[in-house]
Amino acid sequence: MELRGTTRMAWQAAIAISIAELISLTLNLERGYWTTLTAMVLTTQTWGESVKRSLERVSMTILGGVAGTMLYFLLPTESALIPVILLIFVFFTVFFFPIYHLLAVFALTGFIVFLFAMIGAWNLVLLEERILDTALGALIAVLVGCFFLPVKTDIAGLFIGHFEKMKASLSLGFLNQSPLSLPVISFPLAADFQAIRKKAIAIRYEVLFHYINRHDFGVLLTQTAICTQYVVGVLDAYQWLMNYLSREDKQRIRQVVETTQHNIETLIKQLKQEPHDAMKPPCDMIDLVTKAIEEDPTRFAHLDNQGLGYFNLMHFFTRLNTRLNDIYRLLDKSKD
Repeated sequence: MELRGTTRMAWQAAIAISIAELISLTLNLERGYWTTLTAMVLTTQTWGESVKRSLERVSMTILGGVAGTMLYFLLPTESALIPVILLIFVFFTVFFFPIYHLLAVFALTGFIVFLFAMIGAWNLVLLEERILDTALGALIAVLVGCFFLPVKTDIAGLFIGHFEKMKASLSLGFLNQSPLSLPVISFPLAADFQAIRKKAIAIRYEVLFHYINRHDFGVLLTQTAICTQYVVGVLDAYQWLMNYLSREDKQRIRQVVETTQHNIETLIKQLKQEPHDAMKPPCDMIDLVTKAIEEDPTRFAHLDNQGLGYFNLMHFFTRLNTRLNDIYRLLDKSKD
């Protein structure tokens, strides 16, 4: 039976805590709870996210510890400012945790420095222990996430879902003529890509697709971003241009949309590793523009609203399909 993600994470946390406690007892670490707490906190849903947060935690612990220690040594002994600075660090820790993890960890380490300063004393030995114990806990979390019930992000699934939304947006905007306004149709598509982009840093630490490397993943992300922008652009532009387009223009645009959907569907099948048809080249769309110009050269010579709007829309679709073909070749190359 497939374990749920939360169940896997619970088991990983239990294993990480057990290992941290065992190491603390074996090495007789004076403040082994720092290692234990770090290992527990850094156990997350995916291994890539664990690596990302571990690097952030260790780097910000070093910076926050050094900054807090320098500030502590600059203050007079038993200064009345210590509780005030402690409260300031508490405020920024709570403030930044939901929005910016790096600064939250920095402030948390400063809080630890001044907490120990209030209840006893802070020194360079404690700073060294804090950094080493945090690094040990982070290492435990990363190793447990890698070897015990590892949870890897379904990278192909993320892009398959996004391309399916892209295809559906084009259908609603151009083929089915949804009563929804086109910006409303395009907004979920843009939001979905932003969700992928937020996961990108963590994803880079994982083995991608089995066959795509980190550089190719970066190129794939960039090309997908450009395709998303083009789709959002044509949807928004069509809302304003549809009243200026002739029936023949709309028929040609429909052909282009169907070609685009064919190419998107081909990409989806390629990501699913299913049999698929060949991609259609963007030069087919250029031929449609050329044909329209040959049929009515006067209209395009004047570049009125109808001619210019049609030309721009077809240009965007041509660029979109050029990028889709680039993505196809990238994925095809990565399999070899």
